[in-house]
Amino acid sequence: MKKWLFRIIWIPVLVITVLFLVANRQLVAVSLDPFNASDPAVTTPAFFLWFWLMLMLFIGLGVGAFGMWVSGNDRRRKARLERRELKALHKEIAVLKAARDERPAAAGENPEPPLLESVSS
Repeated sequence: MKKWLFRIIWIPVLVITVLFLVANRQLVAVSLDPFNASDPAVTTPAFFLWFWLMLMLFIGLGVGAFGMWVSGNDRRRKARLERRELKALHKEIAVLKAARDERPAAAGENPEPPLLESVSS
């Protein structure tokens, strides 16, 4: 169901986007001067409109990805610390198991712990 919903929504959006980008091939210089529209002080070289649209899309995606990466810094740091702690605990468990396995064999004891039986009154 999700696959079909994805296709029903995104394929037409992609087709319309491609048609829009192909239809807008005229050269456009982007003005970066908000105060003087007739003679802007800062303009970009003239490129295709689709170039500017795609550039802004990729810049937006990059800034958003960077923001997500920065916002996840605390979780990644916590995960690293927990991974180190888990490795240390695994090593400690391995050492304790080795010590437990060696002790009963050397002393000739039963490695199984005694069972507790309930006393009925």
